[in-house]
Amino acid sequence: MTPLAVITNRGSTRNLRGDAWVEPLLAGETAVTHVVIEHAHEVEDAVARCAAAGAEVIAVNGGDGTADLVFGALLNGSAYATLPALALLPAGKTNMTAADWSLTGTPEAALKRLLAARRAGPLAAYIAPRAVLALTQAPGTPPLYGAFFGAAEVVDGIRFCRLRIYPLNLPNAISHTAAIAILLWRGLFAGKGRGHVTVEGDRAREDGEFFVVAVTALNQLLLGLKPSPTHSDGALHYLSVRKGAALLGALPNFIARKLTGGAGRTVARVQQVTLRFTGAYTLDGELYEAHVDQPLVLDGSRTLNFVRLP
Repeated sequence: MTPLAVITNRGSTRNLRGDAWVEPLLAGETAVTHVVIEHAHEVEDAVARCAAAGAEVIAVNGGDGTADLVFGALLNGSAYATLPALALLPAGKTNMTAADWSLTGTPEAALKRLLAARRAGPLAAYIAPRAVLALTQAPGTPPLYGAFFGAAEVVDGIRFCRLRIYPLNLPNAISHTAAIAILLWRGLFAGKGRGHVTVEGDRAREDGEFFVVAVTALNQLLLGLKPSPTHSDGALHYLSVRKGAALLGALPNFIARKLTGGAGRTVARVQQVTLRFTGAYTLDGELYEAHVDQPLVLDGSRTLNFVRLP
């Protein structure tokens, strides 16, 4: 059987409900190592333990944020001479990366399917490479890795909601409705100077105030939204929607779940893009801060292998 390791992050959203289901599933399985972590800083050591155990596949029992930390532990230098394949269990809040690249359903069901496939034969038949998004924040610093980057007015709005709306502990329906209303208001009516981004890339060069600027290695985003560029060069999708009327014009795209270029919006394939702005940005749900004097470079030249089961 393919040597397997499972990294369980007890801090991931779905694992906060408990992870007692993992060990019973692994009982009796041969050549399986289970590594449990409580905090993000433990990921690098967890990956080293997987390498010491000879694991050729690592199942990441966590969300997009946990997966990103594992990507970084592998690509920024690790104990592995030959990088392992990754099987992503959907144990976070959104799980966009797992849904597009690896496993779907509940984490328990996904692990059961992975173990069954492993017992049936080598997992190599289910492994395929995918480009991973690398984000360099400053020269000389190790990149962050992920699958989805977002910036501009929508991310500043999300940060506002996290700081001002969600701490009120309102019912979820009210909190989410208020958050959506605030994001739309900011996208349509927010004052000049908000959401300003300068973009320089091989197929994307623009400057202005945007509702959203996104760069992603995924083919499918939240709610089944799929970017539809006019050409196929480059490992990454670049997406932008300007504020005001352009946002209204993009609503039919969102409803149809297919984002195309048009008035005030750009959808293109890129290999590398540089962004200059001041404000919040997100990498797979985690929030960070950018400053215009320190441009962000996003690149799609690095790859990892992923287990994708039918």
